[in-house]
Amino acid sequence: MWRGLRQDTVSSGTAATLIGLEDVTEEAMDSRPFIKNVEEKKRLNLTLDELVDDIDWNHLEGVGSGTAAGVWTKHVPSLRVHGRAVTKKFRVTYAKHHLRLRKSVVHPMRTTDIDEAPTTGVAAELHNLVVDQLRILGHWLQCWLIMICGDQLSIDRVRKIKMYMDKGDTPFDRHDWALPVIQLWHLKWNLQKAIFRLHWFEPTGKSILGLHHDVKLLTRNKFNPVKCDFYPAHHILEDRFEALMLDALRKKPASFTRQKQLYFSAKSNGPFKDITFEELDEFSHVVYRRYMCNDAYDDAQGDFPRDPKIHGPPTVPNAAPVPEPVVSDDEEEDSDPEDEPTTSNPSRSKKGKGSRSNKAKAAEAVNFSGGDQSLSTTINFIRMTFWYLEMCSAIAEGDIGRVFEVIKVLRFSFWGAGSTNYGNEMLELACNFLNAILNNYLVNTTGLLGHWLELDLLQEHYDFWIKSLFNSKSHSFDSKHLSEAVSLNIHGFSAIRDQFPRVFGFKKNQGTHKNSDTTNDLNALGVHYREDQIMQYIPGRSSHVVPNEYYAGFNILDGGKLAELLERTTRDGRAVQPEDGHMDNDDERLPANPITSGSQGVTNLTQFTVSEL
Repeated sequence: MWRGLRQDTVSSGTAATLIGLEDVTEEAMDSRPFIKNVEEKKRLNLTLDELVDDIDWNHLEGVGSGTAAGVWTKHVPSLRVHGRAVTKKFRVTYAKHHLRLRKSVVHPMRTTDIDEAPTTGVAAELHNLVVDQLRILGHWLQCWLIMICGDQLSIDRVRKIKMYMDKGDTPFDRHDWALPVIQLWHLKWNLQKAIFRLHWFEPTGKSILGLHHDVKLLTRNKFNPVKCDFYPAHHILEDRFEALMLDALRKKPASFTRQKQLYFSAKSNGPFKDITFEELDEFSHVVYRRYMCNDAYDDAQGDFPRDPKIHGPPTVPNAAPVPEPVVSDDEEEDSDPEDEPTTSNPSRSKKGKGSRSNKAKAAEAVNFSGGDQSLSTTINFIRMTFWYLEMCSAIAEGDIGRVFEVIKVLRFSFWGAGSTNYGNEMLELACNFLNAILNNYLVNTTGLLGHWLELDLLQEHYDFWIKSLFNSKSHSFDSKHLSEAVSLNIHGFSAIRDQFPRVFGFKKNQGTHKNSDTTNDLNALGVHYREDQIMQYIPGRSSHVVPNEYYAGFNILDGGKLAELLERTTRDGRAVQPEDGHMDNDDERLPANPITSGSQGVTNLTQFTVSEL
């Protein structure tokens, strides 16, 4: 069951959706083993070493190399012949937990005018859904769990209900049946925001290095890095990542060329026309090791010898002087030496005391180690963006196992990036999830391969349709018209809206956006990366500093935050967030369209319509 917590501009109200569980055994949702583990405080056994050991770095290298190869087969005509082999890496070789392809059973529920902002409002809404609408009697829930899913704010409210009602007389009163499960679209959006918060260093707009500079180069000047609208942010991250991966391909010695048009030639006779998939796959692993992992960051820092088997023979590039970014007096005053992030590698150095202050953030140009700070910053961007894109792809493919392999590293990265709320939530997910939960973590409204989406994104769209089509001062959310005639039939009403133009002979809505041609943008970035040697190791080069947020997060957890969370959640009835914590509450906006995966694994942004639901 999914419940959406949103406020309308005219009046407050709540919409929810019931989704039928699939592939669940009879005993899977038995609450007794779960409650027993909570009472025995089993989570106190969780250690930092277990969190680190749980990460499957070999799997991440496999999907990372596949992501790089996917960019090449997408944009280089002579390599497109290998597209299916690359897709097979994701769907077969590195598949983790594919959901059974199906069309999900979805039932929109009645809207209510309950104010869900306070915890009491959430409790009233849960009672309305379970008792008033579904007609479930309290004694039926003596030993059963119901998944209550939503964004971070929603889930926090449900946990607080369980904490406040912990002394109730019956399992129903105690809400033992409510199993809060945080959802993935808002999590993914917060990962977007973390990347921009770390890498959008304002002075670099006038420099030649960094994310801010590249966005200005592409003349996407309307983008707001603070608001971080999902659509534009996704395109920026994807386009910059792909341009960097194409530049990495140019580093293949046997095929290096300065004629960039050969890479995007309409004819498949470019410099890679004779390359085999085995050769392409081997080089994709080299690129992963050079640019897409923590070891690549360590190598760029210059603290350890660079392995020629990975990086090739040492080169002496014709390094042009790198202009220092201009830092205003206000920015200098805002800088606090105590806020400098901890960047040490936990696998190579002694782990120090951590705190909230050593979260990663961009700082003015400096070179700590004598290595290449510019390349280090670029590698951090590539690594984080790869994790984001892999999560997008895995969700669309319906491989929830691959999604959770990314979540394992986000347990550290959200902490290091300053996203402490989601850092807490990622630790809450550090458990052996029942297959019943994993099998129902995503929804597919079409029954088509590559069209899985997040539950909270589905609810965002239902909310949007209800408010945009039927937002009137003459009807409250609890009115009979809106709650019964509209919300229960929002699927049908929206389908009529989508198909109505055809009745009058207008062009049929195909349900997909035509992807814009990004070749010019990729070439513009490619020329910049090649001429300014962005992907080349240049010892002593400085740039703005974006430390490794994964290492920073490790130090924060090792410095006491993990122990603090374990103590709080076993003492306060599973209160994951601290009482003084600020909960994320997203502004109202048009929700993003779903990201889908095509036959060759290429992701697309598909228009969200219900005509095919």
